[in-house]
Amino acid sequence: MAAWLLTISKDYPQHWTYAQEHGVWDLITPRGIMAGDFVYYWQSGASLLGKVRALRDAYEIDAAQVTPGPWDDWPGAEDKPYVQRFPLEVLAGEATEQPRWHDVAAATGLPKNPTFVRRVKPEQQAILDEYLGGDPNPQQSLSDAQRERVFADLDEDLRVRRLQMVALRQGQPRFRGTLLSAYEGRCAITGTAVESVLEAAHIWPHKGEQTNEVWNGLLLRADLHTLFDLFQVTVEADSLKVRVSPALQGTEYEALEGTVLTVPSMLDEQPAREALAKHNEDCADWLER
Repeated sequence: MAAWLLTISKDYPQHWTYAQEHGVWDLITPRGIMAGDFVYYWQSGASLLGKVRALRDAYEIDAAQVTPGPWDDWPGAEDKPYVQRFPLEVLAGEATEQPRWHDVAAATGLPKNPTFVRRVKPEQQAILDEYLGGDPNPQQSLSDAQRERVFADLDEDLRVRRLQMVALRQGQPRFRGTLLSAYEGRCAITGTAVESVLEAAHIWPHKGEQTNEVWNGLLLRADLHTLFDLFQVTVEADSLKVRVSPALQGTEYEALEGTVLTVPSMLDEQPAREALAKHNEDCADWLER
């Protein structure tokens, strides 16, 4: 876990209040803040404000994907649009000693002028904790209402992103729809008929709409799609037999070795032998052994 020191502009002192009330922080520049990291806040021209813990990695803000909230209209957003967000829990608020920056800099070795975002070392973090009254107990940080709201927002965002990732992985809608029809909704290798795990795999790599042709695709179960893309599973162009890399010996995939690919009944929908031959070439380091 890392620790960070963020400086709030003197023009927007209310941002710390927003963060405490809504359990979220937005950044104008992408940073490497990750789940579990500690973040300290300094008010420019004032003093040490508090300490939080990031509840998930900072992620890109997309207005179309993020549930709107009161924090989306922070003062200053029109001048410096926010690009990253992370949900947080407040561990400590308001330094007991209210130090000035030159005192903090002298004690920690940080620069004399605070920067807006800075990583802090463990020994510097310990000094900041002392200003905040010692290492705070994270279990006392959020009220039940705050914690419920933070995780409700987080859960909603993660749900949206998971669905989008599944949709993207399954392939372009038209291409996948064509393959679902051609292969009658079943994995070409295993016969799996659970549509939600079936994906549109390109035989030749996807390079635009021109490669989204049914003869350049296979309807595969998600895990087999991954192995096919990694050239750990291939289909012989001549025999249409499934071949499995020796690296997968001793796994459940070994049982697929030598099985025959199921292909569409329409000739023009069957996988092109030229495309399969190219995929075979990319597996040549193990296929001819």
